[in-house]
Amino acid sequence: MDRGSWCDFMKPSTKKQIKNGLRIGGGIGAFWIAAMLIGVTLDGLQSEAPGHLQFWPDVAIAGGLLLLAAVILLLTARAWVLYVAGCLLFAIPKIAIVLASGKDFYTPHGLFSRWEAAELLFFALASLFLMYRMLANHIPTMFDRLALTLYVIALAFSLSRHSSFAPVWSVIALTALFVAWYLSHKKHKRRITNSLGTAE
Repeated sequence: MDRGSWCDFMKPSTKKQIKNGLRIGGGIGAFWIAAMLIGVTLDGLQSEAPGHLQFWPDVAIAGGLLLLAAVILLLTARAWVLYVAGCLLFAIPKIAIVLASGKDFYTPHGLFSRWEAAELLFFALASLFLMYRMLANHIPTMFDRLALTLYVIALAFSLSRHSSFAPVWSVIALTALFVAWYLSHKKHKRRITNSLGTAE
């Protein structure tokens, strides 16, 4: 095989790799833009006392920013879901160390109880399991993307420093993933049953 034909042979693979790299990089970049929008929304809502929040401009602007972030997350979910899963996987050993020692070595004050660490560990493991089971057999569907978007938004609210409803947001995040996994599992099981029936 001469050099020209070798280059021709490599072109489709190279183009595909570049395209996939740009898609993943662009998706992660879009994820961080959405994360910043959610952060601005949370800061804006928390800077005002609940009784002083007004529909215009406070709630309207916050709602618009949150909607824009949700659209960005929805459109790029296929790219950033692996990034989020990787972050959760990377956090698990740190959470396990806090759970075993009872001290948080990763924040300046080190104030982190074993109970909080156990909750976070369960949340991270459950999230990873559901993400894997949901996406093991297919690329994300529109409903999967909706569930992942709701998961990220609920996760952001649950991690908010001033959120008094953090456990509720955590339950919402896991519920979104569970429903998406359950529906994809049923669909996959039905497809297998239909294929077996056709083969017979």
